[in-house]
Amino acid sequence: MPRTKAFEPAEALDRAVELFWRQGYTATPLDRLVRRTGASRYGLYATFGAKRDLFLASLERYSQAVMDPMLEPLETPGASAREIRAFFDRVLELIRSPGDRRGCLMCNAAFERGDVGPASAGRVRRHFDRVRRLLGRALANARRDETVPRDRAVRAYADHLLGTAAGAFLLARTGMASGLIRRFVETALQGLA
Repeated sequence: MPRTKAFEPAEALDRAVELFWRQGYTATPLDRLVRRTGASRYGLYATFGAKRDLFLASLERYSQAVMDPMLEPLETPGASAREIRAFFDRVLELIRSPGDRRGCLMCNAAFERGDVGPASAGRVRRHFDRVRRLLGRALANARRDETVPRDRAVRAYADHLLGTAAGAFLLARTGMASGLIRRFVETALQGLA
């Protein structure tokens, strides 16, 4: 007789995302994942595969639940300076909670890259490429509508803003004050009208 799942896979995945986000891949033992998700080892393996597979699924879930809404202003083809600011407002909103030192799961995973496996490292790279591409398109639009100076190098500024977003999350993870992070972001956005 086949075993039945005694847990809800979507809920288990959300709980795994939270654990990986707070603790990282390496510092999250399988036993803790089993306890937190309410699944058995067998259930987790049967549903998600090995721990690395669960981590990869967690990165995908995080991208859908957290990053897609955060990047939404930049997704429209006509996105410009206003949408770049809206994106950074969402970044700051996510890290504003006192005591919330999660940062960004994608950024956190980038630091663990050697440990998480090539599939997860590739997923993180694709995330950063997506953010850079969206910022670049919005900056090109901003230069065209003159909300960013015409002499501003779009590609270099997109790289700078990508680093600013990742840096803001890193600073939040280390417990830096939100005022300092806000000033850091505002300095990077000074060239936008």
